[in-house]
Amino acid sequence: MPTEQDPRSLAVESPRRAETRARPACEPHEALACVLAVNRELNAAGDLETGLKRVAEIIREYVPYQTFAVLLLDDLGRELRFAHAEGFPQEVVEHWRFGMGQGIVGTAASTRKTVRVDDVRRDPRYISAATPVGSELAIPLVSNERIIGVLEIGGPEPDFFTDDDVQLLTFLGENLAGAIDNVRLYQNMRQQARNFSLLHEVTRELTSILDRRELVHRVAILVRRLIDYDLFSVLLWNEQTQLLDPWVAFSKDGPRTGEKVPMPLGYGLSGTAAALRQPVRVPNVQLDPRYVRLQDDLEVASELDIPLVFKDRLIGVLNLESTRFNAFTNQHQQLLSTLGSSVAIALENARLYEQLQRDERKLETDLSTAREMQKQLLPKSTPWVPGLQIAVGYEPALHLAGDFYDFLPYGQDRVAIAVGDVAGKATSAALFGTLAIGMLREYAAESRVGPSKLLAEMNRKLRKLGFDNRFLAMLFAVYDKTTRRVTMANSGLPYPFVVRGRQVHRIDIGGVPLGLFEGQSYEETEIGLADGDALLIASDGLEESLNESSEEFGPKGVEATLRRLAPGTAQEISHGLLQAARHHSGSGAASDDRTIVVLKAIAS
Repeated sequence: MPTEQDPRSLAVESPRRAETRARPACEPHEALACVLAVNRELNAAGDLETGLKRVAEIIREYVPYQTFAVLLLDDLGRELRFAHAEGFPQEVVEHWRFGMGQGIVGTAASTRKTVRVDDVRRDPRYISAATPVGSELAIPLVSNERIIGVLEIGGPEPDFFTDDDVQLLTFLGENLAGAIDNVRLYQNMRQQARNFSLLHEVTRELTSILDRRELVHRVAILVRRLIDYDLFSVLLWNEQTQLLDPWVAFSKDGPRTGEKVPMPLGYGLSGTAAALRQPVRVPNVQLDPRYVRLQDDLEVASELDIPLVFKDRLIGVLNLESTRFNAFTNQHQQLLSTLGSSVAIALENARLYEQLQRDERKLETDLSTAREMQKQLLPKSTPWVPGLQIAVGYEPALHLAGDFYDFLPYGQDRVAIAVGDVAGKATSAALFGTLAIGMLREYAAESRVGPSKLLAEMNRKLRKLGFDNRFLAMLFAVYDKTTRRVTMANSGLPYPFVVRGRQVHRIDIGGVPLGLFEGQSYEETEIGLADGDALLIASDGLEESLNESSEEFGPKGVEATLRRLAPGTAQEISHGLLQAARHHSGSGAASDDRTIVVLKAIAS
């Protein structure tokens, strides 16, 4: 008959059992060596599976078992599942579960006592796993007064286990439980670190990807690093049809193609997640009446669906499927739920960006007219100022530019110079630049405040208008011909250069672009221009001109060119700088607008 034992020490093997087999009894020092080896291997293992495999090899040296298994309780403490097994069919290891009190292992878990069955044929609790064993030993694994699993050993014949075996393996189980807990704690910490790293990486990348297919593809690749799925798909909510459109799907072999059938809310597991706006995790889809098979070539066993919601509005559903039962854990659900928030925002941003692109394409037919109108807004010539040469270099990167420049009368004997660069390109940037020019001219006509106050006032008004994701970098300068001095303030444009003889210096004056933050103030600086001195004001397109190796022209390129061109006229300097930037870029098109204004003092 089976007996339950709770040995307290390593005792000498009973004579009767010693006679039934040819192997010697395990000496106490050997038993201690076994326990120490098990702890050492588990602590050194990088993961629990590897550690338990080494534990199985070590125990075999002391007890030549027929079957070996470590079963661990699930997160809810309801079922024992195989963590590692030797001698069992693969189907049993993957799919079998034992409830508390079910079978010999379930009994050991529920009673927290070692269960030895000398002859499994006579024990009604025995559940055959298609592996012939004659006897079975189940040792509860208890850590911190908490049952975490069971160590199960199967002997090839009845009466296989001796008292020494029971004592050794029970003593081993007491130590094994703590070691397993430590390894799992380490794995959880490492997994959490990987999860945080992944979330950080995904969030960082999502902000820079504005193509929805590319975005979803990247998410699928990153998620695979943590979750072994067989199919990853995204369904997007269609407001017009009120259906979930299967948008993209990726398997282990890459993107999947085929017929895509839209899905109403509440239909299938994905439709249920969308309707409830709650995650749906199903360990076995065969037991869930909501499951609808949509993939003929994939035998889905388990599924995880995460609704994508942004500001209480349904964006879609992120769906993971696996051919393995219970492939997705509660930790996976939490990870994807957190990730889903970022994915929903990124998808919405990408959708809005795509909509903006469509809107911009509608304006393509009007680009020629718009560019001509933009030209009309820019000064047709430079103002005449005694003792000062003024030259302009202007090269839009696209049909419409985000850069602009302007010259404005600013009181008696004074002229204002402005160079601006709107964030972005194409039509929207050009329209914003047009607004800025009009605003600038309005202020110049109505007041004669200093450059710093003018920038502060423009920043206030742009913030009040509330243009999201639009801001303006601008340098505003006033030249007084009576004093030959330039007063300037800057809101995000590259620092200007001053040339005195062959010496080139950068004027350290910066500031926050206009339209970003409320209540900004700006500093002013003043420099004098003697005969031969030159002042360069340029947008960032000059320094950021790229060659084929993605190397910028940069401040050093500008300085070297200015030294070479210093003796020339303002026109020669501006023309030479543009030519040098073009030469640096080679055959490649300009990546940004280039705007240059050069002031050079001459004898009047």
